[in-house]
Amino acid sequence: MFSDVSCLYGSDIKAEIDEIVWQMSHESQIVPIKATEIEYLYNESVIVKRRFSSCTEDGEERMESVVREIKKYEPADKKSFEHVLILIQTSKAYPLIMSELQSLNDITEGFSPKAEIRWGLGINEDLDDRMFIMLVCSRHHINTSPPHLT
Repeated sequence: MFSDVSCLYGSDIKAEIDEIVWQMSHESQIVPIKATEIEYLYNESVIVKRRFSSCTEDGEERMESVVREIKKYEPADKKSFEHVLILIQTSKAYPLIMSELQSLNDITEGFSPKAEIRWGLGINEDLDDRMFIMLVCSRHHINTSPPHLT
């Protein structure tokens, strides 16, 4: 389910960026994202962070529920982002399976083909059979044109 949105602007958001870098780098144990690979976040003008936890309805799979929520709350100016980070977490008892991994395409479709997309995979035992995804989209320039409705 959709849990939070943070639209960050300017250089006074270092603490929030520190938290994003820490979470991405420390909680991606299986497919790691290194902190040094995402230091560019400190120079970005716009960062949108969204966190989702699976909440299945009517027998749908957990990845389907997360993708449904991501699509429902995706930024209207999705094509303008230059960097996309995706952190996926599951428990050891219910690991990510190949068909779920293939659904990453459903999450990344609609971003610019020039966008750099990185993903990491980690373990969180508190999740049990659920899945957690944190999506962080950023760009260096501020889009001055009005957002397009999707």
